[in-house]
Amino acid sequence: MNAIAVRQQIEKILRSRSFSGKSQLRKLLQALHENTDSPGGTTSELVIRELWPTETRTKRPADVATEMNRLRHALKTYYEEEGAADPIVISLPRRAAGTGDANRELPWMVAEPRTNAHDREAEDLPAMPSKTLTIIGSIAALCVLIGIVAYVFLRVLSVPHPKFGRIDGSVLRIMDADGTELWSKTFPDGFGPDWYYQKGLESRIWFEDLEGKGHTSVLFLYSPAGGQQPHSSVLICYSDRGKEKWRWTPGRELPELAGSPATYKTHAFGVLKATEKRPARIVVLSQHDPWWPSQIALLDPNGKTVSEYWHSGGLGSMVLADLDGDGRQEIIAAGASEYDHQATLIILDPDRVFGASKETRPGFQIQGMGEAQERLRLLFPRSDLNRALFQFNAAIEPIVEHGALRLTVAECITPLGCKIWYEFDKNFRLIAAFAGGDEFRSAHERFYQSGKDAHALSAGEQAAFQKVRCLVGCKSEYVPVGNLVP
Repeated sequence: MNAIAVRQQIEKILRSRSFSGKSQLRKLLQALHENTDSPGGTTSELVIRELWPTETRTKRPADVATEMNRLRHALKTYYEEEGAADPIVISLPRRAAGTGDANRELPWMVAEPRTNAHDREAEDLPAMPSKTLTIIGSIAALCVLIGIVAYVFLRVLSVPHPKFGRIDGSVLRIMDADGTELWSKTFPDGFGPDWYYQKGLESRIWFEDLEGKGHTSVLFLYSPAGGQQPHSSVLICYSDRGKEKWRWTPGRELPELAGSPATYKTHAFGVLKATEKRPARIVVLSQHDPWWPSQIALLDPNGKTVSEYWHSGGLGSMVLADLDGDGRQEIIAAGASEYDHQATLIILDPDRVFGASKETRPGFQIQGMGEAQERLRLLFPRSDLNRALFQFNAAIEPIVEHGALRLTVAECITPLGCKIWYEFDKNFRLIAAFAGGDEFRSAHERFYQSGKDAHALSAGEQAAFQKVRCLVGCKSEYVPVGNLVP
């Protein structure tokens, strides 16, 4: 069958009254059509991902069979009424009946020209001369060829270029540079409000050519709204036309979790640029919810895990940047160390993302991962204000600009505040460490304005901020100090 004619027939059915209000059946019919000629073909797993993207663990082939039967009846109703005169009939073979050929599997969907009384009457007409039939056949073949070429040409010219995203209720809408909507996806479980509205959707979505084939991929980090059952976040990859290509769930079961469900929240992700030797790679930073293990995973463009690094503590921020100007990006993650209860900074070479952080206390050592080889691992000092009010401080907001690495350490945790600013040069020498603005000083003054511990922030306390401990990557116990910014 002509591909253009079949697509037009499918679109006509999707717009029909018979399918009005049947969003699940429309979605199923569209999925069957789009995957008819795909390399992997249609499978029950693919249909489950299309129809129930947030329930893939609970749905079974039997659920798919039920939806197929509903669609079969809906198509029958359509062709008995609105589509009675349509030239193409879309049908769903009953695959359980078999084909009679053990080596050939029945297709999920079939498109055939309609056979009716007019067709049978045509069989009784006098036969045309063979020469005439040859000419007619040649003309028909030429028309089909022209149609195929025109279709391919129009498809090339009409390649969509996703550029922006917007959330409307439970719907993710994807637009081009002009703000025209290209496609949308509905998430029945909704979106976690804190997840998207505090940091903004732009930190949860990415638009670029992931595979180097001239087509824009859309990476979307999905986290459902809170409910009775905890859910991990999911990284989903869509094609430029909105077809789901794959989805990836962070984390894994760990003995250290003592039976706690393997529920992980992804805090950040980024894409390492492709090189002559390697394709683009996706870096995903996730933390167990609600406990402390964190995972930095490296994925290939097909969503397969290449390698992973584990940290005993909560890592909540990440940036990918070329720190030393050698043309290679590093992975820079910030958060807190569980055992030390101190803010931490981790820097990884993308080619050495493996193992687990080495901990001095066995109870906090993640087992079975091997020993990690961080490029740099730092611990930041805690102020007396932080020690009096909170269990730990936390490093946040790493930024690389003009060959310098900057980050802040929050001494007040709820809400994050009372920040100490740090800056390192490309050789990881400390060149700045001071209380940012008046926030920390004011909080310190209010807390210590009376009582036996009353005191002002001293020069000695400020100097103590420079004592950044180096666990990995330095020749001394503390980070070397360069020319400090006054």
